[in-house]
Amino acid sequence: MADLPPGPRGLDLLRTIAGRRTDPVRLLVDLRERYGDIVHVRVGDTSQFLLANPDDVKHVFVDNHRNYTKGPGYQLLASLLGEGLVTAEGETWKRHRRMVQPSLQRDRMHAFVGLMATAAAEESQRLSALAEGETVDVFALMMTLTLRIVARTLLGTDLGGREAELHGAMTEVLDHIERLSTSPLRFLELLPGGSRLRGIRRRLSSLPTARHRAFREAIDMLDRTIFEVIARRRRESDGGQGGNDLVGSLLAARDESMGEARAVSRPLSDREIRDEVMTMFIAGHETTATALTWCFYLLAVHPEARERLRREATEVLGTRVPGFEDLPRLIVAQRTFEEAMRLYPPVWRISRFAIGADRIGRYDVRAGSVVVVSPYLLHRDATLWENPEQFDPDRFAPERSRARSRLAFIPFGAGQRMCIGAAFATAEAQVILSTLCHTVAFELLPDRGPPAFEPRVTLRPAGGMPMRVRRLTSADRAR
Repeated sequence: MADLPPGPRGLDLLRTIAGRRTDPVRLLVDLRERYGDIVHVRVGDTSQFLLANPDDVKHVFVDNHRNYTKGPGYQLLASLLGEGLVTAEGETWKRHRRMVQPSLQRDRMHAFVGLMATAAAEESQRLSALAEGETVDVFALMMTLTLRIVARTLLGTDLGGREAELHGAMTEVLDHIERLSTSPLRFLELLPGGSRLRGIRRRLSSLPTARHRAFREAIDMLDRTIFEVIARRRRESDGGQGGNDLVGSLLAARDESMGEARAVSRPLSDREIRDEVMTMFIAGHETTATALTWCFYLLAVHPEARERLRREATEVLGTRVPGFEDLPRLIVAQRTFEEAMRLYPPVWRISRFAIGADRIGRYDVRAGSVVVVSPYLLHRDATLWENPEQFDPDRFAPERSRARSRLAFIPFGAGQRMCIGAAFATAEAQVILSTLCHTVAFELLPDRGPPAFEPRVTLRPAGGMPMRVRRLTSADRAR
């Protein structure tokens, strides 16, 4: 008989199933509190294991990573991303990783940081023109700004004011995928004999309902935008050689992994480039914007930290915009961003599918099980972090981080499948925080309580993040 960890049974299992739809973040916290660092949830023929211990996470992500592929949620995400780095597996993932990696290396980052700084300065100027005390949705603002940066750095183009349209299409697609992942039919498929329902769900998903049409139209609009850029860049570059942005790099990329043994090095097809660009659009837009939104919320709650950030930007930059060479000195900005991702990790749950049977700690995991890791749980674990609910950017100082497990902080994942854009996102956050803090301070609305979660693909704030804009005077900046 398999040695299984504790978990909900009977009525508690039914409450767990209901909690997956109503408040999934609270559900993970409750399961951890009631059952410990590893929890077993069985629904029908499907077993799920929730891991909340760095050693167990290391086993899945690092030590025995070959036994684990992306979880079932990524299959739904593939309807948007195709076979990009987030969803691809096996040799396809390895090949794409080799070909995408050079586009995010140090020499490219120099140019990227310049484009980030220009976009941040434009946003700073726009905010400075607003009326004092005007209310803005910081979440929407960050979504627009990061999308503009992604377009310029990855596509080599400006969106011409279409940021809201493209973001709306992405939101429609991600919301549709979230609805599918939590639908009653998807749950019923987990019950004995439920596999027969998969065909029904597929047929239902092809019905021409308003939601399905909106989903397809959103996908089509995103595809048209990306394929138009690819076609234009091919024409401009005379066969696709060169370019400082992601599209230019991918057009020029050749897979030389077999060296001289390969007679012809094969370039990426337009579809493969589309999949990688779409992946970077989502990973480099939604996640960073969400993290920055929580960042500005925390700075509003802790104005002394906001003032410290502003002083650093003044000392390092004066009145100029950041450059690549400034990043190592923007330490407060980096630690502020890391602490925001600790408290509010944009990717709050990560799932893996066990190919073969395994043993995690002292428990058996059979083949076909789903393993769930929650950065949210790890990042707020009192055995790993001192005063985990407290906002403290200095906890990321080297002297305080040295003894901490590397798997205690995984906002970008871990192991081979760690996010390839981690350095890009961190640099973008440093640039945006250090630029905007010269011009404005975002302040909490007096009649609004702490924001609730809207846990979708990312950990969004429910209802956005409306905040009041306070323009900084010369006296503020002189302090």
